Amino acid sequence: MVAIGGGKGGVGKSLVSANVGIFLATLGKRVVLVDGSFGSANLHIFTGVPRPSRSLYEALPGGARAAVPLAELAVATHVPGVRLIGGVYDPASVANVTRETVAELALQIRTLPADWVVIDLGPGLTAPTLELFLEADISLLVAVPDPTSIELMHRFVKAAFLARLERRGLGHLARGPSKEPRDHEGGTPSALEIYLSAVGNGAPDVDELRDAILGFAPHLVINSARSKSDMELGRAVASAARRRLGTPIRYLGHLEYDEAVWASTRRRRPLLIEHPETRIAKCFERVARGLLAIRPQPVEGDVLASDSHYELLEVPPTASFEDIRRANRRIRDVYGAESIAVSGLYDPASLEAVHRRLDLAYTTLMDAAKRKEYDLELFPDGVPMPVATQTSEVIARPPAKVDDPATLAARPAMPEIGPRTEYSGPLLRQIREAVGVELREIAERSKIGMQYLSALEAEAFAKLPAAVYVRGFLVEYARALGLDGERVKQTYLERYRAARGLTEPEEEPRPPGDVSRPAKP
Repeated sequence: MVAIGGGKGGVGKSLVSANVGIFLATLGKRVVLVDGSFGSANLHIFTGVPRPSRSLYEALPGGARAAVPLAELAVATHVPGVRLIGGVYDPASVANVTRETVAELALQIRTLPADWVVIDLGPGLTAPTLELFLEADISLLVAVPDPTSIELMHRFVKAAFLARLERRGLGHLARGPSKEPRDHEGGTPSALEIYLSAVGNGAPDVDELRDAILGFAPHLVINSARSKSDMELGRAVASAARRRLGTPIRYLGHLEYDEAVWASTRRRRPLLIEHPETRIAKCFERVARGLLAIRPQPVEGDVLASDSHYELLEVPPTASFEDIRRANRRIRDVYGAESIAVSGLYDPASLEAVHRRLDLAYTTLMDAAKRKEYDLELFPDGVPMPVATQTSEVIARPPAKVDDPATLAARPAMPEIGPRTEYSGPLLRQIREAVGVELREIAERSKIGMQYLSALEAEAFAKLPAAVYVRGFLVEYARALGLDGERVKQTYLERYRAARGLTEPEEEPRPPGDVSRPAKP
């Protein structure tokens, strides 16, 4: 059961609901789409069917009428395996919908003859919308790279969390004397503010509150991404929300802006059916496959994010000075005065305080003497090192799972690596899996296509480009895993050239008669 919300209308919730459901159906899943937009239903347009004559309202219990079984309201679409339950078109008819009513509706939804039920929620913060969002197994937020969308999404998250507290009998923690919010937006306290207040007042149910916060981790999709910064916005939003709101938001992916959306909507045809080869269709595939991989579980760690210099700049303690420079530029963009990611989270004074804190972290870590003194204080037993330590550019992994026996058993053993190691494709893969890095992470960081990275590991040399390009791929791959780039490049390219029958490495041409440097063997 997936509920798709976001607080603001026009961000693409119905588009995502319809096409995610359609893609799941192409994998053989039985899918029911539910238009949960009370008063502004339009999901039928994105599925390419006429407006259903019967709606979700008939299944709502209450009043003198008899509720109709939800399954009877589902109508067929033009896509095999996909059925649609139309939304409520009269908002006045659901004005008195209660939490109990929504809970009953959710029970009916779970009895539908389907593998997946995708619920398209409406805009706003109405009780039915928030309750359906919380009833789902997977809660998905959709936003666009626009300040109004991100700010209203943050409000939606705060309102949904308050509703979650009420459901768990912890609503009193948000109604105490210290309810006043610390952000300039006002009105609704965040999970972090409620937690700090509860801890400060010595509330006996702090542990329950912590579980409620870490168990509320909606996923996020950024729609209509036009630029690289738009595509990276999701991670920035997730990072800022965790630190400012205390809410763990998991970034699922982005959807590129595509004129095909406009064209298919005008024709009232599903996007994936009308334009299956477009860029956004490929994005939908990645998002849908990401949903299939989700296993709902609480986030590990604590509500309070670490305040260390390294955590603020989001770098490991072994980061090089160049790593820190790049991280500083990135984090400055996230918390910039015109940053979309922090829309609605800070007033100017609070944002200035963040900048001062970042200044302190950066100046400390960029000064060798100050950094050494800081490390001695922060790590009295020595700076923790990554599994592979030849370079500092190891992809940061969550430290909490290192001692988990199940996690360790699932990973292959780390092979011995030395200055004379001969790197092959299978060895590189073994190292990557031992470190716990997904190939997708390397692709996103290095901007190298997954097909090339897979070919590197499989030693599918025929699928790789010329050696000059493979050389660059190997350097980026080695950097991501913290390996000796020169050794990886040298030994792997020897195998590459032997397999392709190349006797000499591809070098830049030398002027005639130039004997100042011998050709490399």
